[in-house]
Amino acid sequence: MRPAIAVPLRSRRPRITARRVLGTLIAIPLASLVLVIAAAHLGFGPLHGPIPLRDRLFGAGGRVVFIGSTVPGAQPGGGYGSNASAAGAGPPPNKVVKNLDDFFDPQVLRVAPGTTVEFHNDGRNPHTVTADDGSYDSGILQNGTVFNHTYIAPGIYAFNCKLHGAAGGIGMSGIIVVGDVELPASGGQGAVGPGLEPVPTTPGKTIRVPADQPTVQKGVDAATPGDLVLVAPGVYHEAVLVRTPYVTIRGEDRNTTILDGDFTRSNGIHVVEADGVAVENMTARHYALNGFYWSSVNGYRGSYLTAYGNGDYGIYAFDSIWGRFEHSYAAGHPDSGFYIGQCYPCHAVVDDIVSTHNALGYSGTNAGGDLVLANSEWSNNLAGIAPNTLDSERMAPQHDITIEGNWVHDNAATDAPTKRLEYPTFGIGIVAAGGRDNLISGNLVENNPTFGIALLPNLDDNLWLTQGNQVLGNVVRNSGRADLALGAISTKGDCFADNTYGTSMPPAVQLWAGCGHRFAGGGEAGATFSLLAKFAIALGGHWQGGDWTTEPQPPDQAQMPDARTAAPVLAVPQTAVPGPVTVRAMDQIEAAAAAGTKAGRPANAPAPAAKEVMFMGIPLASGFTTVLGLYGYILPFVLYAAWVAISLWDLVRREDVTERRRYSWMTVTLLVPFMGPPIYLVAGGSSIRRGTRLFLVFGAMAMYLVIATATLLFEALT
Repeated sequence: MRPAIAVPLRSRRPRITARRVLGTLIAIPLASLVLVIAAAHLGFGPLHGPIPLRDRLFGAGGRVVFIGSTVPGAQPGGGYGSNASAAGAGPPPNKVVKNLDDFFDPQVLRVAPGTTVEFHNDGRNPHTVTADDGSYDSGILQNGTVFNHTYIAPGIYAFNCKLHGAAGGIGMSGIIVVGDVELPASGGQGAVGPGLEPVPTTPGKTIRVPADQPTVQKGVDAATPGDLVLVAPGVYHEAVLVRTPYVTIRGEDRNTTILDGDFTRSNGIHVVEADGVAVENMTARHYALNGFYWSSVNGYRGSYLTAYGNGDYGIYAFDSIWGRFEHSYAAGHPDSGFYIGQCYPCHAVVDDIVSTHNALGYSGTNAGGDLVLANSEWSNNLAGIAPNTLDSERMAPQHDITIEGNWVHDNAATDAPTKRLEYPTFGIGIVAAGGRDNLISGNLVENNPTFGIALLPNLDDNLWLTQGNQVLGNVVRNSGRADLALGAISTKGDCFADNTYGTSMPPAVQLWAGCGHRFAGGGEAGATFSLLAKFAIALGGHWQGGDWTTEPQPPDQAQMPDARTAAPVLAVPQTAVPGPVTVRAMDQIEAAAAAGTKAGRPANAPAPAAKEVMFMGIPLASGFTTVLGLYGYILPFVLYAAWVAISLWDLVRREDVTERRRYSWMTVTLLVPFMGPPIYLVAGGSSIRRGTRLFLVFGAMAMYLVIATATLLFEALT
């Protein structure tokens, strides 16, 4: 009998089959998708820079944004605040004018030759778009209909609604300015337009309303550069359009000189392309759009102004540079109390103001560069200060704003007038949304139920990530979720130092994302998922804020000294405005806070919301946020841990592989982030039954994606 010969057992390499190749090709992109989500928790991944993410699912042609909103009447275009030139050689993009009840928004629009203007009837009433010279007429436009007209040649094209206005600027009327032609000034004397208007060299006259002119508009129309329009106490039911540069419009009494829109007029005072206009010491209320509004100007100032109960913004500058808002008060606006947008460098100061009971205390889209928000109180808004990046305006991303010396507190007003897409910012004191290179320093931020200070990405047509922001030397306390928050994904350079705080997301943020050193990647996904959860709730229409038309009258505000006799100070760019600002120290802010709020909080406002209940870093404010948080935040890590453990257990127990091959697959499993275990389970010849392996990989990923997506859609669409 022949002795048995021991033959060494050879490893049986798994056969390469079409099924395994196909499985690997499917597993890699699926695992990559989950890898991107998991990487967001640590701030790593390929999502650097703006990424096209237009989402038409929630309304055809509609904008879907996390923070901020498209500015009514603000059209991306070449004004003073814009240094960008038109890109490409094609026809200029269409512009939109809204027909509302009963005014056009915007009332004056400058476009390039060849531009098609779309007139959208968004009002409840029927309207027309009729050229003053009779060259075109839309006919009757019902709600939801659109009329298009293309403007070829440079010139001034006046139009009106013949149902609610007439030729000559009567009633519901507007102007399209084509090309770089000058726009006739108010009253027909001179013109304004692109370029700097000359500064008057001699003092002007004083025009008294109603003593010399019966209305504020007629006073402005009678003014020439350098004049003062001095308005006596009274309620003036009009909307004032200013197209004369270097005019000062002043009320004799801030609290009793009142412009009233009766909920039907567009803007209290709208300054269009007229440089150096100052508005002082008066109140604007009940306008369908804005209280005080400057657009495309070089030099502006608003001092001792009160704006409350208006349909969009309180005190507002767009596409304008060299300006100042000071000693002013804004309340009851469904967008923001104060706004400066689409300018770089803005050369502007917001100093010593109070913004309360608005959706946002301050919103500034794509604005920065020598822009300072200082020495002010932001309280009892839905959110406090929110500079942000959006694609709906030019000059993205927002960058280079300084926020210093402010008291930002108790921003949790669930009854504040609010547009639904402002809701994601609920309970945040200061948030830089998709902004870059901003300085947030020396502020007292307290009693905000979500975050005290947060750096978060923002989503519009692109995903805008934060970068290079510095949060230094603030005192932040009593925040609901975290005093300081850095949301994933932060690309680079965001840092925190010398802040006094109790909690942060991620934990120990000043260690991991300290200024001058950085040990870990970009942010905490839990902070971003919190924003996403509120965003979906807003899309689903489950958030209802207060009503701006019922905003109560605020307490009397401080008067401008010597308003009846003081000589006007023209808002001359670079010299008179923006002017200096001295930032108060922290002990001065603490003393002001101890003295009590100047906001005059409405008596019917509820107490600030309590802190959110948390589970593993996930807010339990509703069933939706719980499900989204748990599946979007925890499950990817659970899956990864399970895949690694099962893969290693299988490799240890296998007897059909050599040690070299075993160690190779272990290395792949451990060192290839997220994709290593699925690749092994699909293509590594695992001894686990094929159906079980496929369910572990594809079934788990599919369940995660389906549940997260279904939850988001259910909340958004029901």
